[in-house]
Amino acid sequence: MFGIRSDLPLRRDTASRFVVWLVMVLVFMASLAVTVNSYIGVLIDDWNRSVTGTLTVQIPIAAAGDKASAILVNKVLDVLARHPAVAKSEAVPRAKITALLGPWLGNSEAISDLPLPALIDVEMATEGTEAVTAVTASIKAAAPEAVIDDHRVWLNRVMSLAQGFGVVALTIMLLVTGALALTIVFATRASLAEFAQVIDILHVVGAKDGYIAAQFARRALVQGIIGGAAGLALYAPALALVAWLASRVDSEVLPDTALPAAHWLTLAALPLAAGLLAMLTAHITVRRALSAKV
Repeated sequence: MFGIRSDLPLRRDTASRFVVWLVMVLVFMASLAVTVNSYIGVLIDDWNRSVTGTLTVQIPIAAAGDKASAILVNKVLDVLARHPAVAKSEAVPRAKITALLGPWLGNSEAISDLPLPALIDVEMATEGTEAVTAVTASIKAAAPEAVIDDHRVWLNRVMSLAQGFGVVALTIMLLVTGALALTIVFATRASLAEFAQVIDILHVVGAKDGYIAAQFARRALVQGIIGGAAGLALYAPALALVAWLASRVDSEVLPDTALPAAHWLTLAALPLAAGLLAMLTAHITVRRALSAKV
């Protein structure tokens, strides 16, 4: 389909002068969408693994004071130890609670004076709504003031938000693909009009439509790959900057996550994908335009 020789002066084509720059910008946007989608997926998987099958029980100190709160904690722990749906339960040390509040309230000594509730981490042996309901009822019977947090509730809300971001990322990818195709279509049509006389001469000497379309497609392939590689090169320092800024955020606020290998392979394939899309679009555009002249 693609020959080495070119009978069209495509290097002097003024219509596609900015195609490489446009492809660079579009691939940069596509890289951003791919990275955001991958990061959100990894973050949700990490949260899902850490909170699935767990509950947190809060015993407010204000309800009865420190000593009475400690009695309630022991009572709840005793109930949980005998419950068949509970695999493990333990009280969270106050030092750990203070450390968890550090990213939000700072490491001030004033935190130690706050009336923080007593916390109990519960690991479920049986997952499901019925098991959570049964454990909640047992805890409430032992300590009516207790507050039970089912982590699945907020996780489902976060997952819904993440799915929304995924839809946005997919929409960006579709828009980028459409914009790239339209760019190649208009640039190719402008080139056809610019070299109309040369193309007519080639037809006179026996050149087929496929041969002419192949030269435009080859040029579009090269432009797509070069522009895509430039967009990826432009995105690399931007990704490094974002990673550096994220590393400065406390791990309790933004957990450290590693993007999967599939993400990096997808990014590496973007220039080739842009080139192949440009090649196919240019070839189809030329074939349709030339067949319409017959």
